[in-house]
Amino acid sequence: MKKILYLVTQSELGGAQHYILDLAQHFSQQGYVVAVAAGENGPLLEQAAAQNLAIHRLKHLIRAINPIQDWLAFWELKRLFDQIKPDILHLNSSKAGVLGALAGKNAGIKKIIYTVHGFVFNEPMPVWKKKLYLWAEKFSGRYKDRLICVSEFDRRTALKNKIAPDEKLVTIRNGIKKVNFLPRDKARSTLGLAPEAAIVGTVTNFYATKGLPDLITAAQIVIKQLPAVMFVVIGDGEQRRRLESLIGQHNLDKNFRLVGYKKNAKQYLLAFDLYACSSVKEGLPFSLLEAMQAGLPIVSTNVGGIPEMIQDKKNGRLVNLADPEILAEAIIELVQNKNLANRLGGQAKIDAEQKFSSEKMIARTIQAYEK
Repeated sequence: MKKILYLVTQSELGGAQHYILDLAQHFSQQGYVVAVAAGENGPLLEQAAAQNLAIHRLKHLIRAINPIQDWLAFWELKRLFDQIKPDILHLNSSKAGVLGALAGKNAGIKKIIYTVHGFVFNEPMPVWKKKLYLWAEKFSGRYKDRLICVSEFDRRTALKNKIAPDEKLVTIRNGIKKVNFLPRDKARSTLGLAPEAAIVGTVTNFYATKGLPDLITAAQIVIKQLPAVMFVVIGDGEQRRRLESLIGQHNLDKNFRLVGYKKNAKQYLLAFDLYACSSVKEGLPFSLLEAMQAGLPIVSTNVGGIPEMIQDKKNGRLVNLADPEILAEAIIELVQNKNLANRLGGQAKIDAEQKFSSEKMIARTIQAYEK
């Protein structure tokens, strides 16, 4: 039996963590010895434990750059790897990818896999920090045996920046299982939403990369023309206070709701009439795949791997990032044009089922493990 250790920086429940849970569950069921490790505690480790997977909470692995904590995290990881002795170390997220690769090589792990869920240096940040992250990716790339890119955009980015040679890189797009959505009325009543309201929704963590201030500005434009429209965001995070302040400044308290973190948030998607994504940096987001499977008309920024999922005016609308006016125009168009909205949502559902299945993702991941 092979041992696989999945490592990610944070134990929240974003796209990388969703990905880990799906893979870990599959390989555990196939007889592999599987463990999941992450910084501190959170929903990822809780759900992994609920699936009877071995979990490891890491005290020093944190998202922010901190030389002392990062040095301690390196040795914490080295001790963990020496203890577990995994045959495959599967790294996820930038900090875990860098420190995990260095500690894994030091511990003599024979196969180190790294999944790129969107490179961190593509995020909005000072130039010096971008260069630091790029250097860290390039330096640690030599210690990684395989880099799985969740989008072709990320694979081309890796080649362009000489993070790894072509033979180490493979594109394996995310895939999802069949989601058990709550019926529209039950989803709305559970979230405390009016049965007949026109609702534009999204599910996301409150990070700067998600562009939620742009969505709030777009909402103000939409509501001037369509005052009955509601905007609903499921999620939470570090930007909550700033977002609450912006909602108040734009006088949107009655039309823009932050309903907080919800366990298994995807089950509520049918509460929405339209799904909006305002991100300024993405890999290939599970949240959009779930919205596609729900058959929702989607308006999204054209960033990262999203154009590999959404084709403008074929299965959704793509708009320029950081342009609230254009985002608002596309939302208004789909709220007003029900036929167009239904056609785009219907095609999105077909594409999710045919192109982005969990089975395809897992089969190609097995190939990456075996190479």
